[in-house]
Parts: sequence; C-alpha cells; structure tokens
Amino acid sequence: MIDFYFNAKDKNLNNNHSLIHTTATASHYDNDAPNYDAFNEQASAKINALIEQILHKNQVQTVLDMTCGTGSQVFWLTARGFEVVGSDISTSMLAIAHRKAQHTSRDLQLIEGDMRTLKVGTFDAVLTIFNAIGHLTKDDFEQAMRNIHSNLKDGGLYIFDINNLSYLLHNRNITSLTIDWLETNQNKKCRYIQYSTINQDGILASYTTAIEDCDSSDPLIKQSMQTLQVYSAEQLKDMLERNGFAILEQCGIERGTFDKITTERIVTVAKKLA
Repeated sequence: MIDFYFNAKDKNLNNNHSLIHTTATASHYDNDAPNYDAFNEQASAKINALIEQILHKNQVQTVLDMTCGTGSQVFWLTARGFEVVGSDISTSMLAIAHRKAQHTSRDLQLIEGDMRTLKVGTFDAVLTIFNAIGHLTKDDFEQAMRNIHSNLKDGGLYIFDINNLSYLLHNRNITSLTIDWLETNQNKKCRYIQYSTINQDGILASYTTAIEDCDSSDPLIKQSMQTLQVYSAEQLKDMLERNGFAILEQCGIERGTFDKITTERIVTVAKKLA
C-alpha cells in the first residue's frame, strides 16, 4: 500500500491567484489516452443520455463532435440513429476511437482537427463535451465559438458543458472535485488521485498522481498539474451573444432547473443566429 501526502505549503497552492492558463496542445492528452475510458466512460453515460434527449427534442439529425476524444458521444449517438462525425486534436485519443470503431458495423468518420479552425461542413448540432472548452484560453474559446458558428446550419445548436465557476467559488465546493479512483484491468491496477484549487479569475488547477501497479514490476508513479478555464453562466451568455449565438437552455447533468450556486456543471444549449 502506498500513502500520499500533499504539502499544504506548495507554492502553487498558496499562490493560486497568480496561475496563468494557456491553451492545451495536442500532446497534452497523450498520457491520459490509454486509461481515459477506464476512468471516464461510465461517468459519461448521464451526459450522453442528456445530449440524446436534447437532440431529439430539437429534431437534430446531423452532429459534429469537435472534441470527440476516444468517441464516447460519437458511439452513443451513432448507435441511436444520429449521423455523427467525430474530430479531435489528439491523435492518441483518435487512435483509440478508430480501434473501437473496428468493432462496430457502422462506417464512422473520425478526423483530426482543432475546434478553433476545423471546417467540415454544416450540421444541425455541434458538441464539445466534458469540459473541453476549459482547455482553451478565453480568447481561444471565442475563436472556437466563431468557427463552430461556421460549421452550423442556420438555427443549429451548439451544446457544451463546463464546470460552474459560481458553484466552485461558493463555500468549500471546490473539494467536490477531489477524486481517488481505482481501476483493475487483468494484472494491472491503476489509481488516480486528484485535488483541485480555483481562483477568482476562474482558473482551476488540478494536481494529479497516477499510479500503475503491475504484479511483475514496481509501481509506476506519475505526477502532473493542469489548468482549466471555467465560467459562470453569466460569462457564457455574454461570450455566446458576442459571437452569434443565443442561449436556449442551461441546466445541470441531471437536466434539473439551473441554479447559480448549487449546479456543479453547466450544460449549455445555444442556437446559431443568422
């Protein structure tokens, strides 16, 4: 058994207000790709079901998932009759999606691309799910919005989610993001421990220790830190309106009424204006 102790005097923790967030590069996702599904696929079911409901409600047929990763939304929606194209900036994530696609009977289109610049066509809806926009700076997110606008039909939907800044700044709600996951796969055990901090500018810093323990070798321990840019509902509204969208709906993963303080993760449905 391995015990881990995080030092409360860590300079990044005490000086979190001075953190600088930069847009993640494609290589940022390489280390997470092999274990991504093990830790995230089960948790994706709720938001996938919610997206499906939203798409049916709005009579959507064609979907572009601009941050498809290993394909969670692509495979879920394709299996339910939607015409879906998946794209992602990470070749490592796409390689896993391509391998998974070999086990399906459907002809799936999975392409490499950056949500800020990729031009694929015009769709009924565009998705960027699982805090994907948080990996961008504010300026790059607005660039992505304008590009997403160009990949949508008139009246098309942009659907995305992001942690709620107002919730995370309230009381000690930031501790709700603390995780300690253990996944066992044949002879390998993977443990994933993470705690987070946040500042008033909405920069969320997450500190992670990943342990891979195989029966035949000493544990492999990796430590990392990443930042995300998170937003309040009001900030999202202002940014979307500046870039040609009107919000149709904001809710939580459970599709309940959105509450500024108690909703942990904001799901936003925005409509492209002509």
